[in-house]
Amino acid sequence: MIPETDGKQFSEIMFGLAENYPGTNLTPNGLRMRFEALKEFSIDQISQAATLLLKNHRFNTMPTVGDFIRVIDSASGNIPIEDRAEIEAGKILDHLHRYGKAIMPEFDDPITRHLMTTRWKYGSWAAYVVEADLKWWHKAFVRAYQAYTAGVGMDCLSNLAGLNQLAGEIGNWGKGATHA
Repeated sequence: MIPETDGKQFSEIMFGLAENYPGTNLTPNGLRMRFEALKEFSIDQISQAATLLLKNHRFNTMPTVGDFIRVIDSASGNIPIEDRAEIEAGKILDHLHRYGKAIMPEFDDPITRHLMTTRWKYGSWAAYVVEADLKWWHKAFVRAYQAYTAGVGMDCLSNLAGLNQLAGEIGNWGKGATHA
């Protein structure tokens, strides 16, 4: 976490980086916004990210806060959610193309396991999916994976016991069910 006392060093890093991108105009408000957005990281992490971005940045524009976060995450071994979702979708499609529906894959990733046993039950999905639909499935899987990691899927699961109880009561009106 960047302490407020590192604000001067942070500004020096940003101005130094900006010199490499002609036309970049850093404002005090812009620097404050960058500082706030990156303050969860140490000044050393930001400095190292700036150096890597300086060496590897492919565009003629000043790197964004998102660029800094991606570099810091990858340096610490964290794979961004979007990339993890893409990797997992690729693993499923690779398994489908190699083995079809005959062999059920083992899903190491818990989110993938959840999605491929609840939303898309692998056996039945693999039996009926056609090649032309895989592009759309890939996009849907990535969105579902991202939603699940954002907590959307977890909120649904936290109420699973209540939903199961309610589902069990449907059709049992008058058989011991209490009515309001």
